Amino acid sequence: MIDVAWSDFTPWTALAGGLLIGLAAALFLLLNGRIAGISGILGGLLSPSRGDIVWRLASWPD
Repeated sequence: MIDVAWSDFTPWTALAGGLLIGLAAALFLLLNGRIAGISGILGGLLSPSRGDIVWRLASWPD
C-alpha cells in the first residue's frame, strides 16, 4: 500500500500548477494550431518545415 504524506499535500499550489499547464497548452493550440506534445515536437525535428526549428529546439527539455 502507498502511504501519502497528507501534511505535505498542497492542493492550492497543485491546482495553480495544473491551471498554468492547461493555459499554456491552450495558448499553444490557439496561437500555433498545434497540440503541445513531446512526440510532435521531436517528430518535427526530424523533418522540419521552414521557421519550425527554433520553437521546437526552445521547447527541448533541459
